[in-house]
Amino acid sequence: MTDKTSYPQIPSTVWWGVRALLMRSPNVVMSEQVLSAQLNVQPTAARQYIAELKRVGILNDDNKATNIAEKWRHDDTYQSAVDEILNHAYPEDLVALAPRGNAERQKVIRWFAGAGLGAGTAANKAATYLLICSETPGESNSRGGATNARPASPSSIPTEKPTRRKLTEKPLAPSPRAETGSAQFTQNIPLNINVQIHISADASSDQIESIFSAMRRYLYDKSSDQ
Repeated sequence: MTDKTSYPQIPSTVWWGVRALLMRSPNVVMSEQVLSAQLNVQPTAARQYIAELKRVGILNDDNKATNIAEKWRHDDTYQSAVDEILNHAYPEDLVALAPRGNAERQKVIRWFAGAGLGAGTAANKAATYLLICSETPGESNSRGGATNARPASPSSIPTEKPTRRKLTEKPLAPSPRAETGSAQFTQNIPLNINVQIHISADASSDQIESIFSAMRRYLYDKSSDQ
């Protein structure tokens, strides 16, 4: 049982990357050099990841896979290994509050915040807990866990694409009348305005609708009041 006042923090790429390596080479010694090459990280980062993997019971003092890791690397015993890891690395009350398969992200974050961690740290620790709770190897937890085992390739990373919507076009209100001596004339120059708005590809439909609602309110509705 690890120190319950300190909780693991492991990125998803490390979690699934180490598992992939153990699936190929179960007897590998997970040295800083090996982990650095496997994950494409600096040796200092690899050293920290090794410490975190020991914290959850994946590696022993010799940097080799434990009995838990042996079960963890096989799909048919993965869930059993996860249960052991949760019980090894976390207090019983957290595991009871957010068991594997039914761990709610906000609930887990609140638990870590209640343990005295700052908001950002609590969110990071919760992300690791939800990562470990993943029901199926390589899948994200249904309530906000970690993402896929491999980092996304450049072609699969969503890029920001401009979203263009055309607002209702309406001529501006006629200009005030001008008087020259006894003659009066009215200039009514029609003017159309096209507005192009760039919206992030990950914006929700509610956010997009809110943006265009505001644009209509400030550009269209105000002009109609004049």
